[in-house]
Amino acid sequence: MPSLDSALTTHAGCTITPHIGGPPYFAALKAKIDALTGAAGDFVYIAGWWLNTNTALGGAALTDLLIAKARAGVDVRVLGWVMAPSILTNSRAQAAPQLRSILGLNGNTMSCINALRAEPRLADKAVLNILAHPAGAVHMKMAVVGSSAAATGFTGGIDLLNSRLLPSWHDVEVQVDGPVVQGLFDTFRVMWNEIRGRSPVSLTANGVNCASHTAPSGGGSFSTGTGGMPDLPARTLATTSGGSSRAQSARTFPRMRFGSVGSIASLGGASIPSNSPLSFAPSGLFEVRNAWEKGIQGAQTFIYIEDQGFTAAEAFDWVNAAVKASDTLKVVVLTGLFDPNDDPNNDTSKFFRVTVNSHLIVGLSAAQLARVGVFSHLTKTIHTKSTVVDDAWAIIGSANAMRRSLYTDLEHSVAFTDDAGGVARYRETLWGVHHQQSIPAVQAGLSAWFNLPFQGAGPPPPRGIVRLQLPLPATTLNAQEQVMYDEVMDADSRQEWGTQLMRLFMQQAGAGSFAP
Repeated sequence: MPSLDSALTTHAGCTITPHIGGPPYFAALKAKIDALTGAAGDFVYIAGWWLNTNTALGGAALTDLLIAKARAGVDVRVLGWVMAPSILTNSRAQAAPQLRSILGLNGNTMSCINALRAEPRLADKAVLNILAHPAGAVHMKMAVVGSSAAATGFTGGIDLLNSRLLPSWHDVEVQVDGPVVQGLFDTFRVMWNEIRGRSPVSLTANGVNCASHTAPSGGGSFSTGTGGMPDLPARTLATTSGGSSRAQSARTFPRMRFGSVGSIASLGGASIPSNSPLSFAPSGLFEVRNAWEKGIQGAQTFIYIEDQGFTAAEAFDWVNAAVKASDTLKVVVLTGLFDPNDDPNNDTSKFFRVTVNSHLIVGLSAAQLARVGVFSHLTKTIHTKSTVVDDAWAIIGSANAMRRSLYTDLEHSVAFTDDAGGVARYRETLWGVHHQQSIPAVQAGLSAWFNLPFQGAGPPPPRGIVRLQLPLPATTLNAQEQVMYDEVMDADSRQEWGTQLMRLFMQQAGAGSFAP
């Protein structure tokens, strides 16, 4: 049987409410924010990968809503991710075509932070999250909203963007109530105070300028100066224990381990981009990875994963081992259209084919291979980051089935079990959305998946999902592609980073400063 990770704190009495799609999530978040009156102890804390000034919650601009609550006395704090300062302050990085799309969304986030800072009450509380590994991101899409009486958390794959409301965008954000909300608050707090302890830096992305955060007035340190970005004190949230779920808050925090350029000839003074280690996790923290593996171990009936990425070799190794260990286990893997927000020049399909062929299905017999289905939605972007096992365990969060989510990006996910059928209800809802019908029985649902046509074997069904023929087209990575996989597309922060990438760039562009 799948189980929760014993190394993480398990919170009983939680209520887990998955919101499938942007509209229900945005409505639930707005309702929680609207309920705050500005009484002592009211707060809204948001950590986003991508923020935009035109985002609307229920007809109201998110920035206007947050400004209004701040004016009413609510403690509003916002963290918006930008690339590591060593990237954003590099002139050649600014001109790199490979970073154009990321610079664009970082510029959107900076514009949003600037708009919030125009309100004096938020001048020190709208902050750029500068904690990322140079090859990674602060990928969390998280909010914690509460008062002295109760608190609710949200975490998952849904960014606070209008595009996430489109019917072609499939995603999940989970609302959590109960003791596990404390884990979301503590995650936000350690990031907030880590940034506060660093020197502010002026950054530019896509022509937008923004300081990372504010320092105390009159110079000096935060311990001696006045004003500036405020501390976020430790706090025990008031939560209600009444739900049937047992839940865990799991995080990924990267290790900052960088190579040396000393052995690279003709470097011309270039340096490898870096960032300071996280003081609260100097060796990194890989809780999402451990929770995910634990959940997949012991699977007997099915493993269902819907995700955007699928380039984490070891995640598919776990699934492969589970298939070999059980004669009854079936696997459903669902992906979809290419994410329109990603750079079309950064084609990840080759990495997907390699991990499927060399890890998910490697060494499987014909009978075992028949129990593995890889499916693609032809009309929707599947942006979800979620796995369900045996109707007994599930995980929902920001972490993709990618190596960077396990080790390099800052991520947050919630893993949960539910003796009252909460995991089964979540799985039924997901499958119902995809198959456009209610399929409560597990075996009937698995049959619905495995009876779908193979791609190219006639017209796709009305719901637009086809099964891919396994193995996928044979693919190998050349030396340059392997470097791009290891150091850009799916970096592993446990490994020394940057030397191979710099050597590749020097070969392509000649000596000089960092040239992505």
